[in-house]
Amino acid sequence: MSSLTLSLDVSTTGTGWAIFDGSTLIQSGASKPKQKSFYERAKSMASELKTIQLRAIQKHDKPFEDIVIEQNTVLGPNQQSSIKIGIATGIILGRLLAEEIYFVNVSTWRKYWKFSYKDRSKKSMKKQAINAVAAEFNKQVKDDEADAILIGSYFTNLGKDFGDLESHKN
Repeated sequence: MSSLTLSLDVSTTGTGWAIFDGSTLIQSGASKPKQKSFYERAKSMASELKTIQLRAIQKHDKPFEDIVIEQNTVLGPNQQSSIKIGIATGIILGRLLAEEIYFVNVSTWRKYWKFSYKDRSKKSMKKQAINAVAAEFNKQVKDDEADAILIGSYFTNLGKDFGDLESHKN
């Protein structure tokens, strides 16, 4: 029996997510809570993602074997941003169901999708992700959701078996 994979692009203001059955994208979206505190937003995103997972398990009658998450090694505007993203990621992962959690470096999945690095700006990277999802999945999405879809597709098509990824049993 195949299982489900949840891919995440976590930030302190919102989290893009995508669910795959094997290598087929079956659902995606973004959680964008409105609370002022990053901690409260992280708790809200964790709760929403847990509900999404439980509904997918019920609908598809399959477990979540893997969660794949972007490992952002780039320090944000300051170290405090990186610390907050780490805390938010911990809160979210602590609530979700999966046998194993994998971390994918941002440059790894972008290389798989043949991103151009002529313009390394955040705006350019977001645009390339949105365009790749439109071309590959015929889906119009915003950048957080696009990143989650591309991370998950990389993982389910190549990364799990050949990506030499950091992983942890849950």
